[in-house]
Formats: sequence, C-alpha cells, structure tokens
Amino acid sequence: MNDNEERDYKKKAIFDGMAKRGQERILRIGYENWDPFEEPKDPRERIFGSASIKAGALIREFYESKGNKEESVTLHRELFELCRGLLQGESRAQVIVEFCNWLRKRMGEDV
Repeated sequence: MNDNEERDYKKKAIFDGMAKRGQERILRIGYENWDPFEEPKDPRERIFGSASIKAGALIREFYESKGNKEESVTLHRELFELCRGLLQGESRAQVIVEFCNWLRKRMGEDV
C-alpha cells in the first residue's frame, strides 16, 4: 500500500468513526477539501505574527491621530481584526472596506 492509499484509508476511517453531526459538517465543506491530518494553527501567530504587530502599531497611530482617545475594548478588537485581515489579504476585510467606501459615496450623493 503506497502513501496516498494509506492516507485515503486513514482519512476514511477517521470520517467513518465520526458522529453523524461531524460527518455532515465535513460534507458541507467538501470531503475532498477536508484534511484531518492538517496541523492546528498556532494561536500565538494571531497575537505575535508580523501582521498582528503591524496592525497593533497602525491602530495605535490611528488613536494618536484622533487625539489619543482609545475606544472600548470591543471596538479596539474589531479595528485590530479588520486591520490584521487587510494586511493578510483576507477577502472578508476587503469587502468591509469596499462596503464602507460605497456607503460613504452613496450617503454623499443623498445628502
């Protein structure tokens, strides 16, 4: 048995051993896209990665430009996640920015 066959055999065994609910979740994302052998993401990367460090610096710079008035913890976290997402090229963050730009133009036309 070669490595691919063995990997497929183990993948099927893991899938078959899962609860029905877990199998349904896997089937929603696509069995072929599912990798049960994928290494888990390091949670420290979210905090100490280069994009996170740069996002933190940009958020601090933003607060300083606004008179050093830091907003609530929730707002700070959301700004940080948006900035980090933009730096990492996440489509979710880009769509939020595009929507804000669209809304600004739309509201400017209506006023």
